[in-house]
Amino acid sequence: MRKSIYTFLLPAYAWSLAVVCFAQNCPAILQCPNSLQTICDPTENDSTLWNEPPYTWSPLLETADLYEGIVDLGLRAVVCHNGGQVSVSYKIFLDLDSDFLAETVINSNQLPPPGIIFANNGQNPGNIGGDTLWFDKRPVPASSRFAFTMESHVGNDTLTAHVRWNTPDNAQQFLMPRLPEGKHGILWTVTQDGVTRTCQYSFRVTDCAPPVLVCGGSRVDDIGPDRIYPITASDLIDFVADNITATDELEISLRNSGTGTGFPTAGGQPIPDITLDCSSLGANLVQVWARDQHGNIANCAVSITLNDSVFICTELPRVCARTYWDSTLVIDDVETKITWENPAETVWTYLLPHAPDGCNTLDSFPPYPFAVTERSFSDPLNGVTTFDLLLISRHILSIEALDAPWKIIAADANSSGSVTTNDVVQLRRLILGITTDLPEGKSWRFFTDNCQFPPNPFEVTNCSTGYEFDPMPFWAYPEEIRFYGLKTGDVNNSALANSAQVAAAYRSSVNLEVTERTLQAGEIADIPVNMEQAGDWSGFQCSLPFDPQKVEIMDVTVGESLTPREFAFAQPLPGDLRVSWFDVQPRVLLPGENLLTLRVKALRNIQLSDALAIRETQPAHSLASEIYTAEGETQQLQWTFRNAEKEDRVAQVFDPQPNPTSAGVRIPVRLETAETIRVSIGTLEGKQLYSNELYLSQGAQLLEVPASAFPESGVYTWQVQVGGKVYRGKVVRM
Repeated sequence: MRKSIYTFLLPAYAWSLAVVCFAQNCPAILQCPNSLQTICDPTENDSTLWNEPPYTWSPLLETADLYEGIVDLGLRAVVCHNGGQVSVSYKIFLDLDSDFLAETVINSNQLPPPGIIFANNGQNPGNIGGDTLWFDKRPVPASSRFAFTMESHVGNDTLTAHVRWNTPDNAQQFLMPRLPEGKHGILWTVTQDGVTRTCQYSFRVTDCAPPVLVCGGSRVDDIGPDRIYPITASDLIDFVADNITATDELEISLRNSGTGTGFPTAGGQPIPDITLDCSSLGANLVQVWARDQHGNIANCAVSITLNDSVFICTELPRVCARTYWDSTLVIDDVETKITWENPAETVWTYLLPHAPDGCNTLDSFPPYPFAVTERSFSDPLNGVTTFDLLLISRHILSIEALDAPWKIIAADANSSGSVTTNDVVQLRRLILGITTDLPEGKSWRFFTDNCQFPPNPFEVTNCSTGYEFDPMPFWAYPEEIRFYGLKTGDVNNSALANSAQVAAAYRSSVNLEVTERTLQAGEIADIPVNMEQAGDWSGFQCSLPFDPQKVEIMDVTVGESLTPREFAFAQPLPGDLRVSWFDVQPRVLLPGENLLTLRVKALRNIQLSDALAIRETQPAHSLASEIYTAEGETQQLQWTFRNAEKEDRVAQVFDPQPNPTSAGVRIPVRLETAETIRVSIGTLEGKQLYSNELYLSQGAQLLEVPASAFPESGVYTWQVQVGGKVYRGKVVRM
């Protein structure tokens, strides 16, 4: 019976040397291995050898039929020339079920009969007895079955011995034995004149032969109608087999060459099929891999040329309009028109469908030469503000030229071929809502992508507004037929090209204060709109919704400190007041100073705040309320109500701006008469750091205090003396 527990462990095999003789140096074993010896088996399995359940078992292959390999187990030893008789023997320790226990021993001093060994004798005294195990089940007579033996020879003081097989019929014909897979061990013993030497080591019989894998020849094919080309391993393999692992047990995997190393896996599993797509058009090298159950691998490669003869992969051409100032921005709501004429001189027009990314798809290909053009009538006010009027006016007056030729084209609002005051007038009418469209309805203008404007863009140029194409297959057109667009009237790139864009947020805001009033029905009053913050302003625009059932706005006048020449207002719709003003020379306004005056007539008894629809945020699509600094920064205008008491003063001095500051400050003052003013900066301890005395004329002024007055971060005092009165405060330097 099979024994269940063995105590002789294969890892315990080690080379040992026992010396019995004290003076003699021989026999001496030569080159005894001191590590595990691996014996590769490239041969095919023979099911008639080492196939004896329940004694034999391969957990990996899950079979009792152990594959076998030819093993040359030998010994060389030096013996004493004049010594006595030499004896040599071996013991083979076999682990036939791969449980890491050497349960079976073959002893050359007690060799078993042909065809059998004695299993489970490893723990028996002297390794005697055991179960009969037929390792040779070939259908031959017993006299032709293999038997374990030893072949030895002594010559020139050297002993050689080998583990061999023979048969009773041919006792002198020695064969190298074929031992089963697994980790085993051998112990050689040599004795002469009472001196015994041993050599013991482990060896492993394993399958080292990779599968035999033969790929088919190169192939050329077309991609499928669904834009893919599936490939399975069986499509590419002509032959595959292994010496041990059954063909249906081999792992087969695929990979595109250059995309990895080693046996291809995904999630630890082979990849039996892959898919090529439109990105794989052309030559592809596909690797086929095979792996047997012992981890041996083989691979071959097949060249696959993938064609697209019917142009399944070719995308329809797209027609895209992008902005001049940022080519990554695609302009939405653009109509793409193709136009052609047939032999009967009939003109045909077709509008292209939109693609999700904002481009249009060229999906119609007339059999005649045709033109592709773009146009857009959407939101003429997009990007057009009073700041554009200011920049255009500076260009007209040669104060500051527009810095790009395409901006000059954008400034030509009436398409006259020049930039004049009339363009400013047309754009101001659009801002005020007097008109709702630009002249000729050209909200955007488009040019082909090869357009190169000269410094004077109104000169004759190669800039075309459309493309001309001859009939050809759709795949021969450019992947993208690109136009560049500019927004008419927008010379500072503030227009939104598409719905995905977000308008730039205001960096800061300025409050407009409206004095609260109670009005009786029929009463006419002038309502001042004052600045809450001081500043040096170049222009502003604002929208003031009001209730036309409660109040009538009869007139709007600009503040006394502002020039009225570029001031305008309009009421394009009942309840919608729009105001625009700019000046090419900035103007100083101080807190409390009048920006506008509204002449209103009450249509019923009202509180003014109930009639003017002042909100922190303006309704969608209304004119943005904003003001422009002398440096070109745009700030938001916000309306507020307050009750204000008038106070007659010889001078007004306001808090420094900005405060805190990272540089210098400006102190706003208003003088009723010309005065000498002294400004000083000091520490909290009273040490004066800066002083300046100025003679200023009547009106609003901004006193500049340089950054050098604040040598480091901290809190400082400021003081302004006007006549006999002193104004004081603190400034924080960050």
